[in-house]
Amino acid sequence: MLSTKGTAGVMMSGINTLLGALGLHLSRPHRPIVAGTESVRGSFPPYSGLYFIGSRENYFIQDGYQHRREPKYFDDTSSSDDWQDEVYRFAKETADQHGLRSVIDIGCGSGHKLIKYFGDRVTVGLDVEKTRAVLRRRYPGKQWRVSDFRSVEVPKADLVIASDVIEHLGDPDEMLEFIQRIRPVYVVISTPDRNLLRCGTHKGPPCNSTHLREWTMAELHAYLSEYFDVLEHFISCASQCTQCVLAQPKLL
Repeated sequence: MLSTKGTAGVMMSGINTLLGALGLHLSRPHRPIVAGTESVRGSFPPYSGLYFIGSRENYFIQDGYQHRREPKYFDDTSSSDDWQDEVYRFAKETADQHGLRSVIDIGCGSGHKLIKYFGDRVTVGLDVEKTRAVLRRRYPGKQWRVSDFRSVEVPKADLVIASDVIEHLGDPDEMLEFIQRIRPVYVVISTPDRNLLRCGTHKGPPCNSTHLREWTMAELHAYLSEYFDVLEHFISCASQCTQCVLAQPKLL
């Protein structure tokens, strides 16, 4: 006799067989969900603040927002595809559509998603020295470099990905200027949408102690438009509060 779990597995297999003929697939959700605070009251920003943007000096984040000042190292070398998987899938779809053959992944973390989606392409993963050392042992056949946004030598690629990196940086201007110097055809950038987090942190600082600041969609759009022509800007994963941008660098 099949257990309840086993019966469910057989049913899902049968359903997927039927859906497969239509090019569809049914799967169980397994990715982490950002749930917010227990209290609803005060966890959302006021309606009047949903679309405000701040000054250029504050990276267009609303006036009065409390930024963190000291970056904190986040060890992402053990992660797989629980977070931002759809960002990399979107980047791959973009690369496939436009025939992009080389990829730079800024803040590549474990390297898992870069290898998963771009293993057949020329890739360069950029991260801090601790992370690079791990990646060189784990994937010795790939290129891994230390992130240095002030470096005179700049790698070249058709596509640049910076998935949930910008919120960790002391001066995000340096990364955006670095991307401009790479001169990719397309850029994919993601970061949490502060309005969706429901943590009561719309005035900062972020709940995540490794985040220095977090943007709303309106703020991020204004900020990135200083450096790029924004082609698409959307919520890629509502349950993880992820906003995603596809852009092209403006000419220097």
